Amino acid sequence: MRILIFSQHFRPETAATGRRACDLAESLAGRGHQVTVVTGVPNHPSSLGRPFCQRAARREVAAAGYRVVRVPVFRSENTRTRNRLFTYATFALSAAWAGLRQPPPDAILAVSPLPAGLAALPAHWMRGAPLVFDLQDIWPDSALAVGVMRPRLALRLLRGLERFFYRRCALIVGITEGFRRYLIHLGLEPTRVAVIPNGVDWERFGAVTAGPESRKSHDPDRKFVVGYAGNIGLAQELATLLDAADALRERPVKFLLVGEGTDKARLRKLARIQGLGNVEFLEGVPRERVAPILASCDALLLILRRDPLFEITIPSKLYEYMAAGKPILCSVGGEAAGLVASARCGLSVEPSDGAALARTVERFRNDPALCRDMGRRGKRSARARFSRDRLMADYAESVEDLIARQRKPAFRFNLPAVEYPAWRKPWRLIAGHLWRSHWFSG
Repeated sequence: MRILIFSQHFRPETAATGRRACDLAESLAGRGHQVTVVTGVPNHPSSLGRPFCQRAARREVAAAGYRVVRVPVFRSENTRTRNRLFTYATFALSAAWAGLRQPPPDAILAVSPLPAGLAALPAHWMRGAPLVFDLQDIWPDSALAVGVMRPRLALRLLRGLERFFYRRCALIVGITEGFRRYLIHLGLEPTRVAVIPNGVDWERFGAVTAGPESRKSHDPDRKFVVGYAGNIGLAQELATLLDAADALRERPVKFLLVGEGTDKARLRKLARIQGLGNVEFLEGVPRERVAPILASCDALLLILRRDPLFEITIPSKLYEYMAAGKPILCSVGGEAAGLVASARCGLSVEPSDGAALARTVERFRNDPALCRDMGRRGKRSARARFSRDRLMADYAESVEDLIARQRKPAFRFNLPAVEYPAWRKPWRLIAGHLWRSHWFSG
């Protein structure tokens, strides 16, 4: 079957939506489907300024067994609302045109944010293929939560587009039960909503152990290292980490931040002004190098700013942290804190509370046995419940079942059974066969 995927971000970008799209493409292609991905040139703010070789990226995805069609997108490191909206708009328009030029698909998948779904609508209308939307962020509420958009006319327009789009999806796949409740509250039928978490690549994150060389590279003094890997943006509010580092500046504790993002320059400047020598910023690294860094830390930090929206989400890095076998400091409320508590793989603190975060770091530092036990429990839970291969197989089966249900059967015209004289039966059989096969075979 032909599957057409729309995603604004894709490999080599490390954004969660790009990784999800890549996982879907690999899983569906591995099951024998013809997969085409319509995406933009790297345009996530965390990816700008990094070299991108179109030819190397094309060779990499060709080896994976699917096609990638890249479209032009306006790119800007400036996170002003006007620039971000222009980025979304240019991707939606160029991707919609590229999607119409692809062979007719059997199903269309779009990975949030919402502009990717809007880009998929023309192909859905013209081709009649069922539309599946992968909901990673509730948009535009996520933009409102981090303050890059204000409740004005544009926000009301985007809310209307959100509801308009959701009602045209045959299936919406959310990453948490909170997303499911949100969609049902908007009026969607429960049968059109599914929950499939992001999961973790176990072979990459669960089977890696830290060598002494990787530890010495960022901790020559053998301090207690608290690691963070991922986007350094407005949603994370990593100024809370700087508050904890200030409270622990006299302790043998070090905070290690790996990644890129729109807030990194400001945080680095703020740490320099405050003289925080126990905070180190590393440049973003390829995905294959993240696992050894996580394995070399003593504890891992999961953090988001305080907002009701973030209480119904689970950052995808949580599953990677669990697979790394390290205790987790969870500065996120809601479902993420509930998962950490149920797996007993870490401790939770109130979001945006630097003093509470510092106290929890001290507790971990003073209790190595607690750290080891929590790390083992998280690793075991990640392997049993959140293996990416199993989750993506379930996802692919859901798409295949949807295609089978929505595929229209060939129309057949059956003549009524009538008794004829014996000498007319041969002619009736021949005429009926020609009539059905030629005109009404579908």
